[in-house]
Amino acid sequence: MNALRLARLDLRLLWRNRTSLFLLVAMPVVITVILAGRNRGVLDGVDAVLYVGTGQMALFLLFSVFVNLAGVFTVRREEMVLKRLRGSVLSPAEIFTGSGLAATGLLLVQVLALLVFLAASVGGPMPANVPLLVTGLAGGVVVCVALALIVSGLTPRSELTQITTLPVTLACMATSGAYVPIGALPDLVEKIAEFLPLTSVLQIVRTAYFGRDLTTAGVARPVGAWEGFVACLPQIGIVAAWCLVAAVPAALLFRWERRRS
Repeated sequence: MNALRLARLDLRLLWRNRTSLFLLVAMPVVITVILAGRNRGVLDGVDAVLYVGTGQMALFLLFSVFVNLAGVFTVRREEMVLKRLRGSVLSPAEIFTGSGLAATGLLLVQVLALLVFLAASVGGPMPANVPLLVTGLAGGVVVCVALALIVSGLTPRSELTQITTLPVTLACMATSGAYVPIGALPDLVEKIAEFLPLTSVLQIVRTAYFGRDLTTAGVARPVGAWEGFVACLPQIGIVAAWCLVAAVPAALLFRWERRRS
């Protein structure tokens, strides 16, 4: 399959780019050190360290998929690689899927490393609902790929990618509930955050990990596998809506050729 070949090529290129590789690999290590020194407590009825730990998966999505691919697409556009790929046997869907699969592979490595760390250092359980966890992360990947296409289209030069991705990154970090429940945010910010994709992804991921309904405020009630999916239906719907809505500006703004200054 052409998309898989392109994904393998992307991973080889990432391995050769030691700066990008260091940033993507070092981030889980830094997060591990932060979590190891955090005081135990309770947030939304669950262990605070595990609550914050699972929140890091949202940050992995931001950096490993969104920021990473925004840079990849922009650099390849400026170096005319995208134009040559488009003129090959590869379809646009295969080009984007290949890059998305490579970023997803990196994301999965980070998520697995985090789960092992949480289990080994603080006695965290393995995810209670793996299919739901995969569903949440997959939806997050699709949204982040679309956002990367949009930002890449708006970025005039590759060296500006870190600046153009910064507003989205900071907004998502502040409102996703990665560190504190969104109920602790100001009322207006909370209402907006409830409809943002990363917030919904994180609620799905936490519900899947803990086996408790963490989609609403208050003490989380235990849910089974099927009940977890039912509890997360609104969040799944929000993520799906973002996938569809983001596809339109992604198609309109993305550029295949070098921008003329």
